[in-house]
Amino acid sequence: MSHLTPNPLALALPSWILKMRRAHARLLLAALFGGHAVTAAATPYGLTAEEIAQLAVEERSALARPIATVVDKPGPSPTGDSHDYVSYARYYWPNPDTPDGLPFVRRDGQHNRAQVAQGDHARLWQFCATVESLAAAWTVNQNPAVAKRAGDWLRAWFITPTTRMNPHVEYAQIRLGHHGNRGTEFGVLDARCLAQVIDGLRLLEDSPALSATETAAVQSWFSTYLQWLTTSEAGTAERANTNNHGTWYIAQAVPIALYLGHEDLARELCESEKLRIAREIEPDGRQPQEITRADGLSYSQFNLEAHASVARLAANLGLDLWNYTAPNGANLRQALEFLRPYNSAPETWPFTQGHELPAGFLDQLLQEPAIAQEKL
Repeated sequence: MSHLTPNPLALALPSWILKMRRAHARLLLAALFGGHAVTAAATPYGLTAEEIAQLAVEERSALARPIATVVDKPGPSPTGDSHDYVSYARYYWPNPDTPDGLPFVRRDGQHNRAQVAQGDHARLWQFCATVESLAAAWTVNQNPAVAKRAGDWLRAWFITPTTRMNPHVEYAQIRLGHHGNRGTEFGVLDARCLAQVIDGLRLLEDSPALSATETAAVQSWFSTYLQWLTTSEAGTAERANTNNHGTWYIAQAVPIALYLGHEDLARELCESEKLRIAREIEPDGRQPQEITRADGLSYSQFNLEAHASVARLAANLGLDLWNYTAPNGANLRQALEFLRPYNSAPETWPFTQGHELPAGFLDQLLQEPAIAQEKL
């Protein structure tokens, strides 16, 4: 699911359009959004035709963006290997009670931007967003230079020995002074943007972005990464989390599994979402693990965004999660309804919310049930 400002034309589409088969809807939406046919070699798992058209507008800026990878850290890697992805837990700060500031202490809701900037998080997310935009632009405009530039980014991150990222996030969200300065399972969340790369790769099939040998190398990277994600201590612990971390794990793992042809694993992960709905959502729609955070409204939105992403992915497998109700009465629609009253007036949220949210912050989520239904 791309983080895009909803287009009012999309909100006005009549229900009969949303019920059309995916191929017909794709052509119609393309006509509505820019007049270009969306001609992808393979259908993306998450993106809609509208989102592809909107992303394609970013072609010029994406083409001009300089490539940066994990080896471009501002200082030496704390792991001793510049190819390791490294990031720092954003809510951890120097300990005021110790001479060296260690171990860092947690301050929920207070972002330590200076420490985070020492890691690779921004570079990873720039990579994911750039490949997605270039792939969308290729799909809409069929400019070979755009596809080739996407290939440059993909080679830099996944293939070229001097610049590639090691296929794991073992050192993500380091809390200095804790766990031998290794990462935590919570760092798996950093890599959720890889789902954007997977959709980009789908759109770039049969383009001049990568040779067959290079495509195989990218698939090999993701195969190793998926093995780490599903068997490592960090990966399995993240999947077990019963909050936004566990939900985003599913949203990250499913498209990778689908891309690699592991449909059984993707289906298993999507089916597990049903148990997650029961564990994370109350019958009245509140999300108890999120609502108690310093930014309870933001985190309730964030977790529901992850559920919506999984619902889009599950629709590719014929699973309708927006219309599923758990044995305890919980369902995604009720979670959305619980938040709806605060979309126009987020300041009326009765629980803690330190960070100010704009009116309309839920607009994209409110469209998600219809989007998933169209993908079924």
